[in-house]
Amino acid sequence: MKDSDQFHAVCLDTHPPIFYLNDKSRNVIALVHELNRISIAQSGSYVAAYTFDAGPNPVIYSLERNMKEIVNMIATYFPLSSPFKDNFTVFRPGDLVGEMPLTPGFNSEVTTKFEVGALKDLIHTKIGEGPQVLGSAHTLLDETGMTKAGL
Repeated sequence: MKDSDQFHAVCLDTHPPIFYLNDKSRNVIALVHELNRISIAQSGSYVAAYTFDAGPNPVIYSLERNMKEIVNMIATYFPLSSPFKDNFTVFRPGDLVGEMPLTPGFNSEVTTKFEVGALKDLIHTKIGEGPQVLGSAHTLLDETGMTKAGL
């Protein structure tokens, strides 16, 4: 996270400044830091780490046991416009993603809640078996570059 933060600080310090992060990016950073603050106080360890791809899209890394808490937290502050695609059965039937209580001690004022659909998508994936060449039938995007329906 420090490397990511340092990279974005250098971008801001250039002339003209380069703005990769946006308000949503900065709010995800605040949420991860708040979740880690509680975890460090309780157990001495981090729950999640973030980095960014070549743009404002956060990538959050965590252990499987923390995914329910993290996805619920993100969906609480960035309500989803469609149901969360729970491909790994993180949630039980009847769980309302984004409406469950946050971690005890979580400072709900750390950031504001965004409008429904402010985040285009929330993708949960796992580490796989390594690089593989797949055909076009296995792509996540359609011909227009949008996420395929039903994913």
